Amino acid sequence: MSQGMKSRRFIDEGWFHDFGQGMSLTGGRCPACGQTYFPTKPVCPSCFNAEQQKIPLSGKGTLHTFARSHMGPSGIPTPFTIGFIDLREGIKLFSLLTQCEPWDKVLAVGMEMEMVIEPIRQDEEGNEIVGYKFRPSRGKSS
Repeated sequence: MSQGMKSRRFIDEGWFHDFGQGMSLTGGRCPACGQTYFPTKPVCPSCFNAEQQKIPLSGKGTLHTFARSHMGPSGIPTPFTIGFIDLREGIKLFSLLTQCEPWDKVLAVGMEMEMVIEPIRQDEEGNEIVGYKFRPSRGKSS
């Protein structure tokens, strides 16, 4: 890579896949017991079956709880808003929240949320690290 060119990469390549409708979070589903989970695992966390399916997660859910943090990991600008999202697939997912300012007036427990792929931070070389975040839903429920 030439000097000055910056790249963009996922925080974890295994978390995302294009199943034919754009990038989505990749979950796992056990064909034996039906358990759905994120991230994918080599065996089912419920019944330990070794044959697992990779599935797209909807990226839609409701806000379970949220908080504002003024301290955090190196490279993530503060303050930031975090929360737990109850995904439609039955998974509770921890996430940075975005596009929700002023957060204390916009966010409400139980509101519809949707996933977006946005920058999380920059690495030591200034490359953009992207990942999932959730924002208040802007579309119709499906």
